[in-house]
Amino acid sequence: MSTFNTESRVIKAPLGKVWAIIKTMNFSFWSLVKSVESSSSSQQIGSTHTATFTDGTAQVYRVVEFSEINNSLTYEIIDSQPAIGVLSATNRIRVYPVTADDTTFVQWTSDFAAQGSQEAVEDAKYKKLEALSELAKAAEN
Repeated sequence: MSTFNTESRVIKAPLGKVWAIIKTMNFSFWSLVKSVESSSSSQQIGSTHTATFTDGTAQVYRVVEFSEINNSLTYEIIDSQPAIGVLSATNRIRVYPVTADDTTFVQWTSDFAAQGSQEAVEDAKYKKLEALSELAKAAEN
């Protein structure tokens, strides 16, 4: 059994602008992220990206899917220091055009393994909500 969480937001910016910010995986829009070191392009399957957060947490992400056609990227957390309370976590960020008004719908999902703690799931939820809010600010300016 796994735990699935989805957070989303409509951003008042065109899809191209929002996708350009997300697809780099540098999370520069997110104030909780201090830095990201990448082994190669986020568009390369298997590339790894180490995100260091302002609280000192370091997480290593591996890209498992990237699609310019679907405007989506999927990554898994392969290491976290300190450890997070889940056996594994796979995340997907996908953006969709809202054609009625040239805005963008952003969906960020997480799938946690059966051993995932409720605390880790709740923490991810609130961090995604904050990140989406900050993404909106970055894209709408």
